Amino acid sequence: MKFSEKMAEIETIVGRLEKEALPLEEALALFEKGVARIRECQAYLREAKQKVALLSSEGKEVLFPDGAVKEGDGE
Repeated sequence: MKFSEKMAEIETIVGRLEKEALPLEEALALFEKGVARIRECQAYLREAKQKVALLSSEGKEVLFPDGAVKEGDGE
């Protein structure tokens, strides 16, 4: 599933949870599915950020596990 499809699914889930009076079991299942999709999207975005930093920096930046980027002197 593409990133944009996952985001659209998250929007649909949120919309249903906000607008529909769902049975608790169905609402909980939708919530769990939405959280899973959000985590997938967050992981994808972290990986994309790392790739962009590596490709654009030519080794002049260091990406830390928390996502922070530190400027380097290129050595």
